[in-house]
Amino acid sequence: MKNFVRWLREIYRWARRVPITRHYWWAVLAVVVCVAVVGACGWTEDAFRLSGMGLQLGGVFTVALGILKTRADFGQPTVRSQFRSWAKIFPPLHPPKVTMSMNITMPGLTGEGYGYTTHGPAADQTIEGRLGHLEDVVKKLAAAHGRTHIAVLQAEKKAQKALDEQARMLSSQIDTVHGKIEATATGGLHISAVGAILIFFGTVFGSAGHELHRLLTP
Repeated sequence: MKNFVRWLREIYRWARRVPITRHYWWAVLAVVVCVAVVGACGWTEDAFRLSGMGLQLGGVFTVALGILKTRADFGQPTVRSQFRSWAKIFPPLHPPKVTMSMNITMPGLTGEGYGYTTHGPAADQTIEGRLGHLEDVVKKLAAAHGRTHIAVLQAEKKAQKALDEQARMLSSQIDTVHGKIEATATGGLHISAVGAILIFFGTVFGSAGHELHRLLTP
């Protein structure tokens, strides 16, 4: 008995892993409900035709909903917004006056540079004075080199920061596009496929109602 109960649990877990998304379960539920309604009505031809019409209308609505969802996921305007924009540009009987103005802005050019100057020793300086002057020049050059090195490091750090920011923005945009593609694969297209299933069964019920009535009625 325990083995049988364990086997039933495994069957239940196996059934839950069926590779069908939740969208298609709604289609299965709608078809089952229609079949149950037709059966309750005695498998009559009129019941088949009315159920088929209901499935077809539901399928058309579902397909339209899937298309609208796919367009919305990719930022496309909806039909309602397009008609609203079209209504806003209705030509008035008395058009308003149009005033035109034009502004021109010239962007300023900016630049950055560094410069250092030195002066030579006096003509009548002694050798000790000239050596002292050379030591001052060497110190100034070392200080200038240090400032230039710091400026280069700051510019490099700023450029690296800008590159990292662009890389993060690009990665975010790629993730957004990937998310939209996944949403389309699991959303709008599946909804439209559910509509196609409903239209298929609705067409069968509506067009073969007489044959189904003769087949299921003893």
